[in-house]
Amino acid sequence: MITGHGGGVGPYAASYTISLASETILNGSVSTAIRLTSRRATGAGLVCRADRNWTFVAFYTAPENPGDDTTVARLGVFREGVLTPIAQLEEPVTLARGFNRFTLEFYSGQIRGEIRADERTYELRASCAHIPFPGHVGLVKFYGAGVMARGWAAEQTRIPFITAAARRKEGQMFKYDVFLCHASQTADEVADIAKLLADRGVSYWLDKEQITYGDRISEKIEEGLRGSHYVLPCISKHISRSGWTRAEYGAILNAELSGDSTRIVVPLLLAEAETSDIPLLFRDKARVTSTNKVEFDRFIDFLLSN
Repeated sequence: MITGHGGGVGPYAASYTISLASETILNGSVSTAIRLTSRRATGAGLVCRADRNWTFVAFYTAPENPGDDTTVARLGVFREGVLTPIAQLEEPVTLARGFNRFTLEFYSGQIRGEIRADERTYELRASCAHIPFPGHVGLVKFYGAGVMARGWAAEQTRIPFITAAARRKEGQMFKYDVFLCHASQTADEVADIAKLLADRGVSYWLDKEQITYGDRISEKIEEGLRGSHYVLPCISKHISRSGWTRAEYGAILNAELSGDSTRIVVPLLLAEAETSDIPLLFRDKARVTSTNKVEFDRFIDFLLSN
């Protein structure tokens, strides 16, 4: 949980916070649930490609007039504190009284912001004329607003993002959030992970639960892959010798490397896994460690937000 109250500098009474612990990101996304503690004369949102000196790209909402109940979604670039407006959503945004999910995606010069408030989804896309630069991600607020944010998720990417409308259309075909592929020797450990996912409301495909006697195994696996948003190869010392596991994640990884971001491979390191166990094609992908509770909880938050 991140909270901020009062204060701010410049004509917008603005302040922001960024994470300096992680590496800078050139292309990627950041998402969090934001709650404004006052509904009037306030504004808040997300920043990316940020540094310490008030240089960042921002996606945020703020009211047109101090007494308005609705806000306006905007994209803008701050260069050492000087704002250059990029785009503004024509439709007013009505925020829920609780938390609203904000997402900021950035790839090359393309920027996309999304707000999910109750049952509504607002989307704003724009081309940013400024030269893309790497930086950190974080939270910004305006007019001395009181802000609470929780459920942070950030990731890097090498491929463009798809639109919110396309996500929703694709989402209709996703029966499962994740597809768990693993070597047979790690079946018990993966079953425990599946239970943790289910306890948090993440749906999954797991061979021992979906394949029964008489089923055509390849057909059931293909059905599971087509119906899953994320494919999680469970990394262990046995994975390199498991032909079924390679077949399961291979097709999705090849599609992803060809520019199709509909389904994404996320390596999941099991308890005894070492860096040398990770297949070469996964070495530069952001991965998750199952035994790191904080990291694994953040990954579940990411799944739930996507």
